[in-house]
Amino acid sequence: MEKHGQVASLCLLLVFDAVELLNETVKVFLMQLLNFAEVVAIRRRSLEKLFQILDMYDALSGVFPNLETMVMDEFVCTEVKRVLVGLGRATKGTFMEFENAVKRDL
Repeated sequence: MEKHGQVASLCLLLVFDAVELLNETVKVFLMQLLNFAEVVAIRRRSLEKLFQILDMYDALSGVFPNLETMVMDEFVCTEVKRVLVGLGRATKGTFMEFENAVKRDL
């Protein structure tokens, strides 16, 4: 009976290791995606790029609730929130620049 307990313990360790490995793998790809979103948020603002910013914000905010439950790393969730704030600011800034351009042309 003790042998079965050892096998079960070993299986649980393997499962936890696999989950941790999967989490770290997802984290690497997610951080690359977040880096891309950050670049979208900080690059030169123009009305033509507004839809890219909005699409990125929409996609990221749409998956965030699921992501929070899947990813065990609080750092990743904090980074997602930070990038979403950056995309929101980029959207506001783009609208403000557009408004200023319209006022100049009047």
